[in-house]
Amino acid sequence: MADIFGQIEREVRKTFANEPVCVHVGDYQECDIRRHPTYPKFRAEAIRSGLQSAPSSRLWESLIAMGRLSDLDGDHIWRLVILDCIAPSLRSLSARISHDFRVECEEIRSAMVTTALEVWADTAMGVPPRHVRDRMVKAAFEVAFRCARATSSEHSTDEPEMFDHPEVSAQESPLKQSSIILASNIRNADVAEQLRGERAGALLQQWGCFDAVRGFHDDLRSGRRSGSVSQAMKTSQLRYLISNPDLYYYTSDLYPRYIGLPEAASVMGVTESAARRLIKDGQFPLPAARAGRSYKVSVRALMHFKDIPDAIVHVDDVENGALHARREAP
Repeated sequence: MADIFGQIEREVRKTFANEPVCVHVGDYQECDIRRHPTYPKFRAEAIRSGLQSAPSSRLWESLIAMGRLSDLDGDHIWRLVILDCIAPSLRSLSARISHDFRVECEEIRSAMVTTALEVWADTAMGVPPRHVRDRMVKAAFEVAFRCARATSSEHSTDEPEMFDHPEVSAQESPLKQSSIILASNIRNADVAEQLRGERAGALLQQWGCFDAVRGFHDDLRSGRRSGSVSQAMKTSQLRYLISNPDLYYYTSDLYPRYIGLPEAASVMGVTESAARRLIKDGQFPLPAARAGRSYKVSVRALMHFKDIPDAIVHVDDVENGALHARREAP
């Protein structure tokens, strides 16, 4: 049986390849911090930081936040990064237990990974990010000894292939599940989709910011960028099938991916100092990624928190809605 820690590491390295790794906002090209290591160097630093005092490790605070944001988007990669960065501690202990108790090493390791993931899910709220890593490692150690003391005939039911199945590796994104709500009472899905786009365009025209949106549409049409829906959640309507998928996008694509903590706190109706206290206590309702001395908050996460729909729209529908609003304006 393949080593589960090795599978995790290969999956993560394949994802990041030789690109720089950004633990602040996810995309190093959008990050204010200029220097970003490749994954091997990042992993080595994370492992060293994990062996130090967890409360003083800003890197792990950001790493945990990126894991939460990844979960929110229905992606498991940063969760696997966290497992990969604690794997050396788990690997050494599991090898020693396997030798001392004469049990299958891979059974121990599967149980450790499963338990670590359970702790990850249980600490989503109420646990400060700086303590999450230590709790995952401690629980993995405890289950390893429990398995070792059990009879050798007992086997873990969890296989490494668990990471290949979306129902285990990542939950469906709440944002994606709640994207289409504005026209839910309309039975014809194509008509509902068209109305969502037109309403979005009319609002953007009324807010006086449609010129910037037109530039975004021009980039989609010219192929300078692709619509996010084509790579994420595809609709099944006939209009989608006969149209160019790259001309569909989420309304959140029109906004910055992250905003600063002061702006996020203002939208949430709390002071920045109160938001910082909530982050420190593990009670902040949104993942907050540390970037230097400040924090950044995902706009998509904030939209979900405020029940703002992240609708899928088509460029033609948005432009038609804006044109209609412009004609109706006094």
